[in-house]
Amino acid sequence: MRDGLLVLWWARGSVLSLADVLAAYEGVRGLSDGYVLPLVVHLQGLGGIAPAGRMVILEGSLTSCIAFVGTGPVDQVIAAFLAHARSETRYFESASDAEAWAHGISPGTSMSP
Repeated sequence: MRDGLLVLWWARGSVLSLADVLAAYEGVRGLSDGYVLPLVVHLQGLGGIAPAGRMVILEGSLTSCIAFVGTGPVDQVIAAFLAHARSETRYFESASDAEAWAHGISPGTSMSP
């Protein structure tokens, strides 16, 4: 976390399981300290997301918005699969553009208990 923005990097070539996504959610919850903050997710080179993990991302509401950062068509497809999440989402090829957008979406509101 930096400047009120959560940043998540997935390892290149990873295929995310349900356990991976749940562990990331626990990290987000711990770092957020009771606030709903913007999140930047770096997808560069991600191999994929297991269906159960994708469903958790789509149904979760721990973040105010999610800016996906990628470098090519595979990353764009993965981001498109996640575009229907409860949080507002957008795909970027520039990390600085993603962070600027995420900062502009939400000042960080309190999480519901």
